Amino acid sequence: MADDFMKVVKLKVAVQLYTIRDKVSEDYVNALKMVSQIGYKGVEFTEQLFGAVSADKLKHLLNDLKITPVSVHVNFRNLIDKPDDVIEEAVKLGLKYIVSEPSVKEISSLDSSLRIAEVMNEIGKRIKEAGMLFGMHNHAAEFERKIGDKTVYDLLVENTDPSLVFFQPDVYWIMYAGYDPVRVIKSLRGRCPLIHIKDMKNFGTKEFAELGQGIIDFKAIVEAGDEAGADWYIVENDRPSVDSFESIRMALEYLRENFTVE
Repeated sequence: MADDFMKVVKLKVAVQLYTIRDKVSEDYVNALKMVSQIGYKGVEFTEQLFGAVSADKLKHLLNDLKITPVSVHVNFRNLIDKPDDVIEEAVKLGLKYIVSEPSVKEISSLDSSLRIAEVMNEIGKRIKEAGMLFGMHNHAAEFERKIGDKTVYDLLVENTDPSLVFFQPDVYWIMYAGYDPVRVIKSLRGRCPLIHIKDMKNFGTKEFAELGQGIIDFKAIVEAGDEAGADWYIVENDRPSVDSFESIRMALEYLRENFTVE
């Protein structure tokens, strides 16, 4: 892979605020200010702030900081029990994407996987009608559980409507389950506008690593993401090995050293 290709591709980089959840819980205003000062142009929310802080207040703050509110991760049950509340809040905040993850524990047969896929289609339809897109995030479980010769992940990809449901591959958890994240991203061409990028220390311990300090080939990830039509690359570290602000700073520094970051 040519290095010049890596510099031609312009990455839109956001941070998943779960990475700095400790700072957000202390002072979310200061946390978002630090995200801006470090250099991030976008954020992905969790329900730590989404729905807990006024959308108008958050949007005003983000506008002042010149940060794009990209997406939110919400509990799948909330999209079933109170979809209108979630959608209304997301519209107020100006989000483009709503992401969730069904419980793999509820998928134990082909019939149950088809039922979940249909629920995802219905959720996707309601969200699309509101002017946004609905996607599914993964952990390792969707790849580790198989029904016949197919993973739950494959079944959900195959049985959801591409116009209603996209997928947000989390490269760490795909590798954790023993699969190649590059191949997964390539298989999602046109269906993965968001990619979670986080690193793994080694195959032995499978511990989280600061971005660029582990074994995941992010140049291959970005090449595959570019071909698949990725819109945003979202930095996340579930358990930073350093202060969480330092973790996201190191991640962006690594990306800037190796790619052209918008």
